[in-house]
Amino acid sequence: MSADPQLPLQWRGKSYGPWTYAEIHQRLIDGEIHSLYQVRVQGAWMPLRDHIEQTEAATLQQQAADRAARIRQQEAEKVVQVRVRGRGHIEGPIKRPNPFANPPPVYVKGASPLSQSSMDYSPAEIAPTCWLAVAAFVVSCCSFVPYLNLVSWLPSLVLGHLAMAQNQQEPSMEGRGLALGALIIAYSTLVFAALSFMFQPSLFYRIFPIAG
Repeated sequence: MSADPQLPLQWRGKSYGPWTYAEIHQRLIDGEIHSLYQVRVQGAWMPLRDHIEQTEAATLQQQAADRAARIRQQEAEKVVQVRVRGRGHIEGPIKRPNPFANPPPVYVKGASPLSQSSMDYSPAEIAPTCWLAVAAFVVSCCSFVPYLNLVSWLPSLVLGHLAMAQNQQEPSMEGRGLALGALIIAYSTLVFAALSFMFQPSLFYRIFPIAG
């Protein structure tokens, strides 16, 4: 750089230079100075490291701008000749498709018949439902209904155990949670009825009016 300005430096009251930016950079490499020195740039003192960061950032920005300008110039100068059968020559600038111009298609289930049919499952892929478990849970819910709560525990117990056995034979079946819930409700009702009958008969007859 023939027009590289001379920059004075100072450190703890001592003056150094003036040196060009290239000389300052070389002295940093040699270890004669460090980045905490103060440098006077355009009449103002600033840390040397800040000046170096600004200079390097401006240099990189200028290099990027120059490179972009060269690329645009090269693209503008390129001319492609495509021979088309029966149409002679076509001359013009190269036009390359932009792969990022259009986003890839997004397929959403239920958006169209095609996407719906592609997402359908075959009957073999759908887990079967244990209807014994469903029946056991429905019957066990009768434990909360007056006049049915004292007798509903027995069929819910039977159906719940049958459903659990069927689920053990076919683990892929759905409904194990319903069967387990039915058994819990049935056993809880039975235990509560027995305890209330032995220790609190009035409560037993109030909750299970069919026994009265």
